[in-house]
Amino acid sequence: MIAMPTIIFFGPDGSGKSTLIKALARGLHHRKCNVKISWMRGSHTLASLTAKILSKFDSFKGSDNPYYNITVPKNLTRLWQFLEFLSALPIILGEFLIPSLMEYWVLADRYTLDLMVWISLATNDKDFFKRLEARVLIALAKRTCAKFYVTANIEELKKRTTKLWFPEEQLHLYNKLAVAIGAYTIDTTNKSVDASFQEVLNVLNRANLKIKLRND
Repeated sequence: MIAMPTIIFFGPDGSGKSTLIKALARGLHHRKCNVKISWMRGSHTLASLTAKILSKFDSFKGSDNPYYNITVPKNLTRLWQFLEFLSALPIILGEFLIPSLMEYWVLADRYTLDLMVWISLATNDKDFFKRLEARVLIALAKRTCAKFYVTANIEELKKRTTKLWFPEEQLHLYNKLAVAIGAYTIDTTNKSVDASFQEVLNVLNRANLKIKLRND
């Protein structure tokens, strides 16, 4: 059994990741390829359940984690980061790694890099990228066959979504990660969907992926 390529798209909400992935999936389906669109959010499995429980206690109420309205105390930061990391492993395995081994083209709409940004912001820890868990998550991202950082300027992102969370900090962290893994950057600020998608196609058609796609 040969693992099929995993292509990741990462970046802030409203940047255009999902639109580009859907267009790419249509192109691959047209060529009779098995495609799986996989997605990662912030907290998963045990971390998600724990956050829901903690949100009921006044001592954990806060704004660092906007989905559960909690703030993790400083003395519990490393424990929480490890819990987030462990809770994401079943998702990484089931949604990304196993489908790839089952000969699906896996298109990641958010992946380990987005999880890193989430954990860093949700725990208010600017040094999280130096942690062992972060190095593992980066290594997983580097093993994918194509990496697209999809972004836009803050003003445009605010027009497109109401979910933007700490926008300046988000973009700073995403920019660091894009450089660290050598991702191809697509800035959709003043660019049409067709033009952005053509950039995706150009990168993939230059890569040794044994596919030729058209912008249909």
